[in-house]
Amino acid sequence: MDILKKTLTVLTALALMAPLAVAAPVSAKTTTATTTQASVKKQTYTILSFSFYKTAKTYHTKDAKPVVYKAVMGADRPTMTLTAKGKLKAGTTYKVTKQVKVKINAKKSQKYSYVKGQGWVVSSKLTAGKFKAASGVKKTATKYTIVSVTALKKAKTVHTKDARPVVYKAAVAADRPTMTLTTNGKLKAATTYKVTKQAKLKNAAKKTVAFSYVSGHGWVLQRDLTNGQFMNAD
Repeated sequence: MDILKKTLTVLTALALMAPLAVAAPVSAKTTTATTTQASVKKQTYTILSFSFYKTAKTYHTKDAKPVVYKAVMGADRPTMTLTAKGKLKAGTTYKVTKQVKVKINAKKSQKYSYVKGQGWVVSSKLTAGKFKAASGVKKTATKYTIVSVTALKKAKTVHTKDARPVVYKAAVAADRPTMTLTTNGKLKAATTYKVTKQAKLKNAAKKTVAFSYVSGHGWVLQRDLTNGQFMNAD
């Protein structure tokens, strides 16, 4: 009777979860949308436990882009079938509303978190708290000789791809044409930005390096940016 009671309890809760388990379609305008499609893999697991959060919890991704799964709950048994549907963006803050613990095999279990508006993600791939651009970036300062600086009449649209380019804060000398760039975090991956200025700077090795000023963030190596708006198919 205890086993039957437990099974009925799980199935009742699953009935409530089912409408929420499948991620809603993501708008192309959503800045935290999933990125390019992951390889489609389907796996069915037995649910051991689950929990709903009264208040959504804040998590973020780091440099990696965790796979997002679409879930289908068993109609007559406590199971969850997960199918890969894409990936989260790196370096981005998300909200988690529920968590499920599933049985992988006789000796192993795994937790999945539901990322609001996206889908299910392996819980260990998420980090508690908001994403901070300076995370994991070692502070370094490099002095350059200014070759030229150009203010663009119209802001230029650029985007990042999978990598997260380093952002630099600039200090321009008052009495000589030099600019010192200090690391100041990273841009998000797979995100559209606006560039308002460009600079050509000569380093100690007499090599000229091009930088772009990303509005609201700082200076970024020009080669780390791609022209145009970010699109999921990039």
